Amino acid sequence: MKVRAIIFDLDGTITQPYLDFDQIRTEIGISKGPILEAMAQMPSDKQLRANNILIKHELDAANNSRLNPGVHVLFHEIRQKNRSIALVTRNSHDSVDKICQIHNLKFDAVITREDGPVKPDPFAVLKACEEMQVEPQQSVMVGDFLFDLICARRAGVKSVLYGSQPNYADYQHEADFTIHHFDEMMEVIETIENDNHL
Repeated sequence: MKVRAIIFDLDGTITQPYLDFDQIRTEIGISKGPILEAMAQMPSDKQLRANNILIKHELDAANNSRLNPGVHVLFHEIRQKNRSIALVTRNSHDSVDKICQIHNLKFDAVITREDGPVKPDPFAVLKACEEMQVEPQQSVMVGDFLFDLICARRAGVKSVLYGSQPNYADYQHEADFTIHHFDEMMEVIETIENDNHL
């Protein structure tokens, strides 16, 4: 099976972790749990305030962002094989645009939280596949968090856990593959293409 598209998460995958989620929760007034889901339960006025706080932190993170090692080399290798590259993130379009501008990143599809239901819902991955005109089974999702892996499975996409977080082993069981550096990624793609039983 030919892998025609690689779909990436942003924070902690393309970029090194920067957002302080505990600080964001404190400022918004959330005690624990996923931020976007908590915001969705708020009245409209509090939701607007929370969104402004979140965007402020995201743009700060974008302006101070650093790529994880090997991103540009991997993207070049993917393009050489005529494969597409997508970004699926719970971040805003504005923060994605800023990061792409700073680091000269180009994607064939970009799906953010403004586009529809967020990960772990499979919507974003399926939407990216649709925009790239590839089938989910011809795609691979790369992410550093549990939501990325669940999202991939629900969409029928092979998943690769980028083991950058200290607790990555807690959800490694959800991943089809695990890597610790992007120079391992092309080998994973070749394994998927050569093994019809995966």
